[in-house]
Amino acid sequence: MLPLTLIAILSLGFVEGINPHKGLLFSSYFYSFNKRLESYLLPLVITICYYLIGIIISLLVIIPHDPISKLILLNLILASIMMKIVCSSSNFLHYSGSMKPLLSNVIKWSLANSIIEMSPIEMIVANYLINLGFIIFFLANFITREIAFYFCKNSVPRKLYLYNIELTIEIPILIFLLVGVILT
Repeated sequence: MLPLTLIAILSLGFVEGINPHKGLLFSSYFYSFNKRLESYLLPLVITICYYLIGIIISLLVIIPHDPISKLILLNLILASIMMKIVCSSSNFLHYSGSMKPLLSNVIKWSLANSIIEMSPIEMIVANYLINLGFIIFFLANFITREIAFYFCKNSVPRKLYLYNIELTIEIPILIFLLVGVILT
């Protein structure tokens, strides 16, 4: 069961990293304004800010492996799946904020959308399934974002934006995490 859970966590980190709706377009946007250094720092800043609440909760709260905790996590994953479906089908449930190419705007955007999309739950579940699993998720996410931006500064994020990655890929992987929690 551990290898399958590890694969699900790595896959979710990879998919979240290539999702243009979660910051990859910001790097291209900064790059187009000749803010080269900031555009290469953005994947790290966005990943940290997007998952900051989940990291803090994973480090401070130890979730016991009992039936009540498992039931709570199952309900949280189901709520997260439903929020991803709702957020991906509606542009009104995303915080857009100011479009000035400033790091402070990106930090506000990341924190607000993280809360709206219930992203901290993914980190908490990863930590519940595998001790320090949130580190694996975080590193897979950050490395994928950095590599994706480096190799496709302008063209690919715009092409990826046409696809709804949240509905086609993220939700099935979250369902695998749901199964992982059920089987533990």
